[in-house]
Amino acid sequence: MACKEEGDIQKWIQKIEQRKISAQEERDHTPYGQKQQETLKAYFSEINQMVMTLKNEEKYVKPLNAVIEKNDLATLCSKILLLKEEWQTIMRHCTRNRFFLCAEEVRSYPQILSALKTTLNPKNQNQFDITPACKDSL
Repeated sequence: MACKEEGDIQKWIQKIEQRKISAQEERDHTPYGQKQQETLKAYFSEINQMVMTLKNEEKYVKPLNAVIEKNDLATLCSKILLLKEEWQTIMRHCTRNRFFLCAEEVRSYPQILSALKTTLNPKNQNQFDITPACKDSL
């Protein structure tokens, strides 16, 4: 049974990774227009959705921790998480345009990451805290 959930988690990771790449490509295209806002919202929404699923469906928590333990956490974080400074850059440009306001998911990224961290087991949380690619995203 856990194999199916691990497969789902691998798919999430791939999807988030693709959206992160797109978000990074759009990050410096300022001022943000509709395309940039939608691309950024897609990335942040995907991470938020994953966290909500982890909070609401306990069956994904153990498989997530298993995936983290099988893979290198530093690699995983650098694949799916934006660093805090990247997020701050996005925030600086996000609300400048009077036609587009930053999506709620973009603004609440630090809270989303904190919630993600709470779904990790103590060993993985500790690893998160000492891994630059992870801790520098918070």
